[in-house]
Amino acid sequence: MNWELIGHVFAAQPPLDVFSKPRHGNGAWAPAIRYHNGEFYIYYPDPDYGIYVVKAKNPAGPWSAPLLIKDAKGWIDPCPLWDDDGKAYLVNALAGSRAAMKSMLIVSRMSPDGARLLDGGALVFEGHAEDPTVEGPKFYKRNGYYYILRQPAG
Repeated sequence: MNWELIGHVFAAQPPLDVFSKPRHGNGAWAPAIRYHNGEFYIYYPDPDYGIYVVKAKNPAGPWSAPLLIKDAKGWIDPCPLWDDDGKAYLVNALAGSRAAMKSMLIVSRMSPDGARLLDGGALVFEGHAEDPTVEGPKFYKRNGYYYILRQPAG
């Protein structure tokens, strides 16, 4: 496909005092973009600070200021799901370099507006025996079934 750059989520990543200089291997990692109720949402992790969300009516912006919805070291690769009944969920992986655990997926209940997690999450996949690292989960519902697709690394 022929992609065209239409904007940026932010000019500088918070916390500004930390990211005013290059930070190799740090900052925003794998995000998920979703469209829900007339708005675009991007959930992105910072493996040292937690999971953030930004939203906009137009993907070109302007985007809201980043909102930290989960203060947690090592929570990465978030992806939301808004269900037909109005409930919302977020799946994420764990970075072994920060959380001292990996090869796991967690699903948390999320507020319907996507602005906060409602619980500490439930472990839905523990893949140490099969996969040395699991990352990049994506959350879908199709024909009444829920799917979490994930990428084994390595």
